[in-house]
Amino acid sequence: MSNLAYQVQKQQIQTQAQPQRNPRPVEQPSRKLFTKGEVILWGMMGVVLIAGLVWLISLYASVYQTTAKVETIQRDISAETKIVEDYHLQVTELSNPERIMKIAKEQGFIFDDKNVKVVQD
Repeated sequence: MSNLAYQVQKQQIQTQAQPQRNPRPVEQPSRKLFTKGEVILWGMMGVVLIAGLVWLISLYASVYQTTAKVETIQRDISAETKIVEDYHLQVTELSNPERIMKIAKEQGFIFDDKNVKVVQD
C-alpha cells in the first residue's frame, strides 16, 4: 500500500470508531455590553467630571462673591471721598479771612497792622 492510501484508510477507521454525535447548538454565554474594567473606567471618568464641575461652580461662586465685595468697597470709598470733599469745602469756607475778621471784631479783638505777620502754606 502506498503511504497515501494508508493515510486515507486510517482516517476512515478513525471516523468509524468515533460515535456519531448529535450536533447540539452550543449555547454561547451572553456577552455583556460593557466589561467590568470599562464600567470602572467610565465610573471614574464620571466621578472626575462631577468633581471638576463642582470645583468650577465653586470657583465661579467665589469670583462672584469677590466681585460683590469689591463693588461694595468701591461704593464705600466713593461715599467717603464725597464726605472728604465736603469737609475740604467747609474748611475753605470757614478759613475765609473776612469771616475770621468779623468773628474777631465780635469778640473784641483789635486789628493792628503793625503786629500782623504773614504766614504762607
